[in-house]
Amino acid sequence: MVTQQKRRLVMGPSDVPTIDDRGGEIHVLISPTSVQSTKLIMGTATVPVGGRVLCHAHPHGEECFYVLQGQGEIEIADVGVVPFQAGQAVLTPQGAAHSIVNVGNEEIRVVFASAPLAPSPKDGHIILEGEH
Repeated sequence: MVTQQKRRLVMGPSDVPTIDDRGGEIHVLISPTSVQSTKLIMGTATVPVGGRVLCHAHPHGEECFYVLQGQGEIEIADVGVVPFQAGQAVLTPQGAAHSIVNVGNEEIRVVFASAPLAPSPKDGHIILEGEH
């Protein structure tokens, strides 16, 4: 029996554009654009050895990530520098400016999610480099 799928529900990195202008490499796999999600986004990110993710904020939602590989430091405004490593989950409070640095000797690989959704993609991820 063949079923007709009205919307796509499964995505891989090759199904979405690579974002590489924020530091590292990002694939937003679950989003309103890719699978018509209505409450969250989710994806994967990598940060090379010695690399960093530009300071940014998510004014409309919290962001979290689970570290699959590597170790780094996340600097969160009004919190300070928080180290993390593989096997740990990290929460960034809503609206808090933050940047990530790879301080280890291997690439950082994470799965991230953010919710609730912002009104538009440009409102959901604000680059603050130089303001942090």
